[in-house]
Amino acid sequence: MNENYEKTLESCLKEMFKRVGEKYPNKKLTSQDKWYTKHSWTFEEENNFRDWMAKFLKKKHRWNKKMIQSEISMFLLMWGWKCDEK
Repeated sequence: MNENYEKTLESCLKEMFKRVGEKYPNKKLTSQDKWYTKHSWTFEEENNFRDWMAKFLKKKHRWNKKMIQSEISMFLLMWGWKCDEK
């Protein structure tokens, strides 16, 4: 992974953590097995994050829409909080 991509990943993780009241980096949380299941958000909150991330990636990397959507989907699949409609 190149340095620019790592910085982008870190920025997205910081924003995602902030949305559930956590700070990133957070070794206490991320050292736990399946840490990404320890918090949840609604589908609406996830979609709001998707919108934020799409704007961020377009500005930061000037990727096309297909590349941006692919990156967001992979990010949420790998690290996204679980969705809960309670």
